Amino acid sequence: MKAKNGFVLRKVVDEQILMPVGDNIGQFNGTVLMNDVSAFVWEKLQEPVTKEELLQAVLSEFEVDEETASRDLDELLEKFAGLGIIEE
Repeated sequence: MKAKNGFVLRKVVDEQILMPVGDNIGQFNGTVLMNDVSAFVWEKLQEPVTKEELLQAVLSEFEVDEETASRDLDELLEKFAGLGIIEE
């Protein structure tokens, strides 16, 4: 999977915001507020990556057990897919 083109992650004050750019501005309604983990995953999605590779990256970066990380990653990827911001 990979992040779709046309979105940029920006840090504004203490918040990380995913914003549409170019043609996506008219097609995507609004922005997405990201926490540290979702922003980390978004950055990893800039290159094609498998779910297992994402899981291992999250486990290496954050103090979380594998079961929780896997469940949370599934939910996050489902949310990203629902927003139409990633592609398989």
